[in-house]
Amino acid sequence: MNEATWMWLSAVLVGCSSEVEPQPFIKCYEESGPSPELSKEHRFTPSDLLSLNAQIINIQGKCQFNITWILNADVVFSPQAAIKKCVCLPAVRTSIRYLNASKICLSTGGGSPSCIRCDYTKKFQSQTMLGNQKWQFHYIGYPIEENTVYFIDAYNLPPANIDGDYSERLIELSSPDCEDSVLKYCEHCIEKGSLWYPNITVCYKKSEVEVNFTPSIFCFKYVIRLCKSNPCTDPYDHTVNTTKRNDTRISERISMTNQSSTTFKELIPHFPGCNNDCRRYSRHWRLCTEEPTEGITATDLVGSDTYICILASLFLIVCMIAAVLYFKRKHGAVRNWVLFPPMQHLPATILVVYSQEVCFQHTVLIFAEFLHECCQSDVIIDVWQKRRIAEMGPVMWLATQKQIADKIVFLIPSRTNPACNSACKRTVESQNGSSECMFTLAFNLFCSDWNNQSSLQKYMVVSFSETNSTKSLPSPLNICPTYFLMKDIDSFCRDLYLLQSPKHSESTKLKCSWRLKMKPKLEV
Repeated sequence: MNEATWMWLSAVLVGCSSEVEPQPFIKCYEESGPSPELSKEHRFTPSDLLSLNAQIINIQGKCQFNITWILNADVVFSPQAAIKKCVCLPAVRTSIRYLNASKICLSTGGGSPSCIRCDYTKKFQSQTMLGNQKWQFHYIGYPIEENTVYFIDAYNLPPANIDGDYSERLIELSSPDCEDSVLKYCEHCIEKGSLWYPNITVCYKKSEVEVNFTPSIFCFKYVIRLCKSNPCTDPYDHTVNTTKRNDTRISERISMTNQSSTTFKELIPHFPGCNNDCRRYSRHWRLCTEEPTEGITATDLVGSDTYICILASLFLIVCMIAAVLYFKRKHGAVRNWVLFPPMQHLPATILVVYSQEVCFQHTVLIFAEFLHECCQSDVIIDVWQKRRIAEMGPVMWLATQKQIADKIVFLIPSRTNPACNSACKRTVESQNGSSECMFTLAFNLFCSDWNNQSSLQKYMVVSFSETNSTKSLPSPLNICPTYFLMKDIDSFCRDLYLLQSPKHSESTKLKCSWRLKMKPKLEV
């Protein structure tokens, strides 16, 4: 599994959401020192902020705060009501019309705060926006670290008095760790292994313990911890230094004098971003418990069933060779005579990856049925394995299918029409919006293979429309072979069975093309 490719996922995690619309007449920039308005007296000042909020978002792999604030409308004072309630009238007049800027500062409890100033480039001509909503603005910035307490305060400018107290809004936020659903896709967390899955397997042998795992491209030092007792009071640490990428496996055989009491405890990675304080992995699969067989002599096998089977097999081979020689001497060489029947062909396994657009799914299912019935392939598609995905999780499921599949096909959605969009809108709204985009997950998991020409042959891109532009796809997909159905059906079927024997590939292609002519054209 290649967690480096997850960095591409950040563009989708901002939103599987649309870009933020530009804000009217506001300009934000860094202001480290005190604002000039604090040293002057102002008779006309703005109202206080109504509210201040912040949330964590991911933009292109960078986790940042999205800080939003709402401006308060003017407070209208009635002199008569103020006298009755013994309320003193303000010395200055406050109004949104006098608002010049809002200043926002962020700190972590130590050191100088980091501040930005947002100037309003035009004077406010109304108390509210369209729809009678109060004016609301936002600022995206301030990089976020995990497990950190942040203090955010904001106030409007200009203030009322020189060097006096000014009304401000203050909030306190604690960022989660890198296992959070947003932070784990951010670059600094990925580099600490938030998306790394080591897939640990352990095999206990007579005098050694064999530990296998998948490394990360961000980590080059690992510690395999073994324990000789329970609880683990005297652990044994085996250090592994490697430069392997995470498309290979590391196999470490650790010799132990007393293996019977030694068990695997955990795998400790040393990522540069967290060093000795990285997440540890104890979950593993136990594949075998072997006892290597000592040297076995022929005397040990005399009279045993194994020895009898070996003799019977040798006798059968000798008889077959003798029969072949006798047949050739008597009848001469016979062409096309085969001693053993041909091996039965195993169907190709194809993983189909597509964009999660509801209006595109009916075409995907027809295409999957076409591969299964017409091209005699075993098709892997997420809608047919929903229960399995729920059990394993989409990332683990995709990584497993990648190892199983002979071919991986990326489908490009066709252009949709207004009728389809209207019919599908209700379906989209009724679905769970938190489901991850399989197309994007697969793209980020698999794109590291495209640097290797031999691995690239496993991938295909299929479009159902020649007029459909591929510019909307991630650029690394352009390196993969692209096919337009039905124009390129012959080359598609031929390349689909590239791993098979040429004879079977040609016959399957002809059969596939013949069936295709007998079936209705794929709906696009």
